[in-house]
Amino acid sequence: MEETLKSIVLGICSGGIYALLAISYVVIYKSTRIFPFSQAAVLILGAYMMWFCLIVWHLPIWLGFLISCAAGAILGLAIERAFMRPLIGQPILAPIVVTLCLMLLLRGVGILLGKGNIQGFGESFLPLGAWKIGFFHIPKIQIYGFVLCAALIGALMLFYAKTRIGLAMRVLHEDHVVAQNLGLNVKRIFQYSWVISCIIAVVAGMLLGNIQGVGLALDANGLIAIAAVLFGGLESFAGAIIAGLVIGILQMLTITYIAPLLPGETTMMIPFIFLLLILFLKPYGLFGLVRIERL
Repeated sequence: MEETLKSIVLGICSGGIYALLAISYVVIYKSTRIFPFSQAAVLILGAYMMWFCLIVWHLPIWLGFLISCAAGAILGLAIERAFMRPLIGQPILAPIVVTLCLMLLLRGVGILLGKGNIQGFGESFLPLGAWKIGFFHIPKIQIYGFVLCAALIGALMLFYAKTRIGLAMRVLHEDHVVAQNLGLNVKRIFQYSWVISCIIAVVAGMLLGNIQGVGLALDANGLIAIAAVLFGGLESFAGAIIAGLVIGILQMLTITYIAPLLPGETTMMIPFIFLLLILFLKPYGLFGLVRIERL
């Protein structure tokens, strides 16, 4: 019982990062109807950028955080202007293939930055140690990471609800034609979506790099986040959050009870096995919009 409760708490903490990553996919998909596979590599660059700021340039944590987020915003702007905008109006497969190519390209940049090695931040920028809660210990780094994810998700929801840009993005999410008829600059909103998504992915990369070490293996978390997006529904922020938490809990329970009995990377298999079961029952995800086509 103690191990189960500890696994659930730790699963919720790691699930918060998966939820944050999943939202970075949903932000772009809701605006552009393009699934951005490139975000799995953007988080690697975010982790390396923070590593350079702290270890190579010896900058304060707060300044390294701001520079990394600014680099993510510039990367998102560059991807939209250089690669996505010329493909507006083209068959949907073209931009999807481009995001896959971008993922490989950005992963290659990560290899050059890290020289193929796993790097560490030296000293964690999140508090170390553990809290004793009842009969088990919870690492502070996990709790603070979850709090930061929750704060960023809350800030994003407020942005969508209270700002003019956020409200314009919500209109675009509903219908591109309606947004154009209302006088909204659709191309500019596409830019905002890519910028916001890349900033989110960079922050997730910083957290994962701090917890797991900075290396190319971080993109596995991006693949797990893809499973969370499909599980929750491509158009749903709430679905991404719930799915991320559920997958985090399932993964920690797998590590505790199943992984010791089976060889190999069992923990990587579980999210996708669970995803297949869900998609058999609900092909559009738990909270995805069901498309009805009339003949």
